Amino acid sequence: MIKMGKFKINKRSLKYGSNSIIIIVIVLFIAVLINMLVGLGDFKWDLTSDNLYSLSDDSKKILEAVKKDVTIYGLFDDGMIPGGSEYKQMINLLDEYKEYGIKVTYVDPDKDPGTLTFLDKDKTKGIAKGDFVVKSGDKVKRLSAQDLYGEDSEYGRVYKAEPLITGAVKFVTADVTPVAYFVEGHNEYSLTNNLTQMRTELENNNFEVKTLSLMTVKSIPEDCKLLIFASPKVDLSESEKLVLKAYLEKSGRAVFFFDPVESTAKLTNFEEILTTFNIGLNYDKVRETDSSRCLPNDQFSIIASLESNDINASLNAYGEYQVFMPDSRSLSILQIAKEWLTTTSLIKTNDTAEADKIAEQGAVEKGPFDLAIASEISGGSKVLVFGNGTFMTDAALSSQYASYFSNGKIFFTRTIVNWMSDKSDETAVSPKLVSTKSLSTTEGQAKVMSVILIGAVPILIFVIGFIVWNRRRHL
Repeated sequence: MIKMGKFKINKRSLKYGSNSIIIIVIVLFIAVLINMLVGLGDFKWDLTSDNLYSLSDDSKKILEAVKKDVTIYGLFDDGMIPGGSEYKQMINLLDEYKEYGIKVTYVDPDKDPGTLTFLDKDKTKGIAKGDFVVKSGDKVKRLSAQDLYGEDSEYGRVYKAEPLITGAVKFVTADVTPVAYFVEGHNEYSLTNNLTQMRTELENNNFEVKTLSLMTVKSIPEDCKLLIFASPKVDLSESEKLVLKAYLEKSGRAVFFFDPVESTAKLTNFEEILTTFNIGLNYDKVRETDSSRCLPNDQFSIIASLESNDINASLNAYGEYQVFMPDSRSLSILQIAKEWLTTTSLIKTNDTAEADKIAEQGAVEKGPFDLAIASEISGGSKVLVFGNGTFMTDAALSSQYASYFSNGKIFFTRTIVNWMSDKSDETAVSPKLVSTKSLSTTEGQAKVMSVILIGAVPILIFVIGFIVWNRRRHL
């Protein structure tokens, strides 16, 4: 015992007290040292389960192939962005692009209004403060902040930032920009109202997207690299059929989506075009009798699988690749031998599927059924036909089943980018789907957890605290 005036200090207390002070000093020193090292370096970890703020392998592959100078402009003052905001998250993501030689700069248009004129000389792109702009040479691509952040719902979120930015880099650095035309005039889905996500997918993969009426042209424009019929409900006119036939005879590329129609009207001219490619269009509606291949209580919401072939190889490499295609009509590969034509089944149902004939009440056919077929004339035209158009609409891709529909969108994108564009190794960019994570518990499990959290844990903390207090009281 050491006496200092009125104070008495127990040697044991002094020993333990000194040890505590030393430990505190060491911990503080380590904390300060770590902060200094972090401040000097550039250390970042993406702790999100879906790696939202890290570049995917697909993006890295595309960026590594870029040989041109590219600058990404953020039209805002990055010094005024608070931590944790969506803009701050975007800044962190763009830092990843710097590692691949992409220049990133931030300019506040209020302080430097000339930037808007520099990026949009003709004032046709609608570039404004808060936007992101990707530029290489004279090619410019505007990305609005709203588009980059995607949409949240109780079922998850489609995170679009990375595919949009990488797609814009791909677009501005491409030597040639092919044009995809969506045909109008047959009650198709609207490009502006129903197919905005499909449009974005094509633009992300270096297509310029436009609309076209076959009634107003004598021939398909020379810059057309892809012609898309998004679920026509009315047949081609004779003049339109001739225009389309002439396009396909000149090595044209066309995609057809055909939803089932509750009508006895035939699409005779479309059928004539498809017959050239050994593809038949059936007037039915497919359902699945195997409950494991459809949604509960809805036999028409079928889950089909990709066939094993060269066209599907890149996706089948990951195992059985299933595609959600509700409300589909079946297609047929016609038994007409043509040495110069190759017809391939892409998506097929199980043999447990059945098809209800629309024009013949009560008539049923047994599966399996083709839901997507590709056909190619040797060294020439290619057509891709789907017995479903719903799976690519905004309504489907934004619904509670968005995660199910995402496979179909990825399949469509890769097939268009690779097979339809004659690129066997092209990398396609797709959004990241972030599903809501949840923990399901029974009522009994919930009660046990409540007892543990509300009762046992506080008591345990109290007991440990009492033991520590009691021991220190006798030091």
